[in-house]
Amino acid sequence: MDFCVKDWIDIITKTAGAVGVLFAAWFYRKQVRLKQAEWLKSLFEKFFENQHYKEVRGWVDYGELNAKLNVSDFVEKRSNEERFTDFLNFFEFIGVLHYRGELSLEQVNEIFDYYLKKIKDDPDCSIWIKKFGFEKLQLLLNKI
Repeated sequence: MDFCVKDWIDIITKTAGAVGVLFAAWFYRKQVRLKQAEWLKSLFEKFFENQHYKEVRGWVDYGELNAKLNVSDFVEKRSNEERFTDFLNFFEFIGVLHYRGELSLEQVNEIFDYYLKKIKDDPDCSIWIKKFGFEKLQLLLNKI
């Protein structure tokens, strides 16, 4: 009889341990998804709701980027280049997050697909990305 009780205790202990491991894995995955959702929300707000990138988004949307990067006034040109560099740095950061596995390609595409395609198809963007070493952005664009 003691042997039977020991067997049952062993089975219950192992089952409880396995359930605990499964619960911990499920909880961890849920926390990872929550963190990714927080990243995406923050990135969305920064890019679409904050006014910082609005002007450059318009340049890209309406095909004005080349003209803005090649204005004759030095001060305006430098200001436009700085704003455009900030714009690309935003997407470089997204590339870093994707490269490190923090965000999947699907998650990135769900929010930024339109602008990533615009960047990829724009010759001025391609030149800028290569010239100034936006390596993680380039890796991300290669997957699109």
